[in-house]
Amino acid sequence: MTGRGFTLLEVMIAVAILGLSLTAIFSSEVGAANIAARARRQNVAATLARCKMGEIEEVIAIEGLPAIEKKDTDACCEHAPVEGFECEWIVERIILPELGSQGGEEGDENPDDDLTEGLNEVADDVQEAATTEQALAGESGNLAMLALEIGFPILKPFLEEQVRRATVAVRWKEGPKERGFDVIQYLVAEQGAAVDDAAADETAEEEGP
Repeated sequence: MTGRGFTLLEVMIAVAILGLSLTAIFSSEVGAANIAARARRQNVAATLARCKMGEIEEVIAIEGLPAIEKKDTDACCEHAPVEGFECEWIVERIILPELGSQGGEEGDENPDDDLTEGLNEVADDVQEAATTEQALAGESGNLAMLALEIGFPILKPFLEEQVRRATVAVRWKEGPKERGFDVIQYLVAEQGAAVDDAAADETAEEEGP
């Protein structure tokens, strides 16, 4: 008595199931490889953005804040460029909003909106109702708001002169698509420490000739 073998139809069904299984397995492997490659490129891009921002900070520390906007496009990190990555960077003046303004229209993107919100929060805080004791002590919110309204227009040009917004945009290619992200940082002019002339003279006398 001979054993019964597989028919051609059973073999074809088995091969079809095996083919579908291998396709699903290989597809998941390719997807995982693409995700890993994208994560590596994003990690490299973040490193290059930090490097470029550090270079900008170093130049500004030596040369000071630029009087007008300064921008360029380069290979991101001067001493360690990576092929396929490019950085567009700009250092520009900021324009502080007027006290109590709401920034741009809805839908408009303004990099200085955070500054606008911060100023408005300060204005709201000092406008809070104060008790009679606080008013008598000169701590009324209205008095603080009045001082802020008087002082801010005077300080506004000085603040705008001492702050610059640095933006670094990293771009790279993933197949036919271009990907990238922006990094924004506010740079403040370095202020020298105040020197007490009397204390300096006393120190010089103590040290002697």
